[in-house]
Amino acid sequence: MSDPSKDPPPPATFPKSGDSGLTRLAYLRQVLGAPHVALPEAGAPPPAALHPAEKALEESQRLLELFFAQSLDGFFFMMLEEPIRWDDSTDKDALLDWVFQHHRITRVNDAMAAQYGARKEQLIGLTPAALFAHDLAHGRQRWRDFFDAGRLHIETDERRLDGEPVWIEGDYHCLYAPDGRIMGHFGIQRDITARRRHDEEVRRSREELRALAARLQSVREDERTRISREVHDELGQALTGLRLDLSWLKSRLKDRPELSERVQSVVARIDGTIDSVRRIATELRPSVLDHLGLVAAVEWQAQEFEKRTGITTRFELSSAHPAVDDARATTVFRILQESLTNVARHAHASHVDIRLALGPDAVTLQVADDGRGISEAERTALRSLGLVGIRERAIMCGGECTIEGWSGRGTNVVVRIPLGGSDIQ
Repeated sequence: MSDPSKDPPPPATFPKSGDSGLTRLAYLRQVLGAPHVALPEAGAPPPAALHPAEKALEESQRLLELFFAQSLDGFFFMMLEEPIRWDDSTDKDALLDWVFQHHRITRVNDAMAAQYGARKEQLIGLTPAALFAHDLAHGRQRWRDFFDAGRLHIETDERRLDGEPVWIEGDYHCLYAPDGRIMGHFGIQRDITARRRHDEEVRRSREELRALAARLQSVREDERTRISREVHDELGQALTGLRLDLSWLKSRLKDRPELSERVQSVVARIDGTIDSVRRIATELRPSVLDHLGLVAAVEWQAQEFEKRTGITTRFELSSAHPAVDDARATTVFRILQESLTNVARHAHASHVDIRLALGPDAVTLQVADDGRGISEAERTALRSLGLVGIRERAIMCGGECTIEGWSGRGTNVVVRIPLGGSDIQ
């Protein structure tokens, strides 16, 4: 009787549908030239002691099985009923139709079953068509990308067996036959539903806070405009009327020089109060912004800043476009004011360049100084509320803000806000 261990290996035939992933991996070893070792028949004497390398292999396989069974991540194999060639010579759309019906789960661990709220035997045999019945288009695109690359890391919206949504993060790798055909794949995945729900709650909360902040900013601007007009019109008119009355009284006190001087002193104080009223009204809401538009308001603000601080300020208008709505114009102007306030308080600059570009698609504001330069710690500090306000104002308009600083070479603030689209409340 011949020694079965010396018999030639059986022909390499692809395992039948339903065989486990490990069976098919054994097929891979066979076709790759791994030595064939026949199992002893029942009642046969025990085989000779294993070679140390074989013992190491058996121990490795035992540990692999233990890891597969006890891992907290889901492990699984999905094998095709027949290997497929996936290259430019194939009709990939037609091939995907076949794959979605003949690519089946052949082995899973307990963690994988728990992710789908099922027993392991309930998952065995499931196809992509079953797993992605809720969104076949997404499933097909995922499979196509996967087979094109040979590996994939992705987060997907899937369904448990009871239909409840579950978010899965996974890493997947194709298994190839020696001739390059795809035999199937194995995957490692984890349930990230709780994390995604938390992220969604944070995102929704952030959007709600930004919407609330935008509403508060809008209400604040409306209130500032109303107060500015009342201060300028009502208080300003009352003071002007009082000044006229005192001027009339002064003209009739020429023979009473002591009273005339007192009246003149009161008139001077009223003039100072009128100037203060105008300044306060302008700071609340500059009338030039409402009456002459954004370009004139920016130019006026540059002149006022130079006059107030003594810092040389240059204004450059790159282009002109008239269609800037009031909300965006107000946002750009307030960002300019906050940027100039930061320059006056912290930059120790001697020169500021203000550039405004109004185009058909966006308005861009740049404020660059030659001061000490903002540091990374200052740029990201929680107490830097002015910078936070600049960024949030830009984001509320669908725009973006970049703030850069270089030690000893100044700070550059660039804000770009798109024009058109939905109205800003």
